[in-house]
Amino acid sequence: MRSKLEFANRIHTKRGRNIAMRRFAVVFLILVGLTVWTPEEALSMDLTQFQWKNRLLIIFAEDANDPFFKNLQSQIMAQKAEVDDRDLIVFEVPAKGPARMNNSPLDRKEADSIRTHFAIPGNTFSLILVGKDGGIKLERSDQVDLGEILGLIDSMPMRQNEMRQKSQ
Repeated sequence: MRSKLEFANRIHTKRGRNIAMRRFAVVFLILVGLTVWTPEEALSMDLTQFQWKNRLLIIFAEDANDPFFKNLQSQIMAQKAEVDDRDLIVFEVPAKGPARMNNSPLDRKEADSIRTHFAIPGNTFSLILVGKDGGIKLERSDQVDLGEILGLIDSMPMRQNEMRQKSQ
C-alpha cells in the first residue's frame, strides 16, 4: 500500500513542478514581450525630448479649415518673435491633412501619436499648452487668443526668471 502512495505522491509532485514551470515560462515570456515590445506611440514622438528646453503649444483640429485653428495659426504667424522669445514650439495637429511642428512637416505617425497621447478625438478643436517642466498648463476646446496664452506663460515663475536674466 505504501508503494502505491509513494508512487502517487511522486506523480503529483512532478505534475506540480510541471505546472509551476509552465506558469513561470508564461509569465517570463509575457515580461520579456513587454520589455522588448513598445507601443507605436512611444516610438513615434517622444515629447519628453523638449522638457526643460521648450514650452509646447499643441493645436488639434479636424482639419486646417477649422475657424479656431485658422485664427490661432494667423496670430502665431503675426507674433512669431513673441512665440520664439518664449521658447514655444507650436504643433499643428489636424486629424485630416498635413501636420507641422514649427512649420516643419510632421510625420502622420508622429501626429497621430501626439493625438493618442492626449486622447483628443479627431473631430474636435483642442489646444494644450505644456510647460518646460512637462506639465500641462492650459487645456481648452474653445477659441483662444494668443495674447492670453502668452500672458499665461509670462505669469509662470520659470518665465519670470527668464525675463529677469535677459534684462541683466
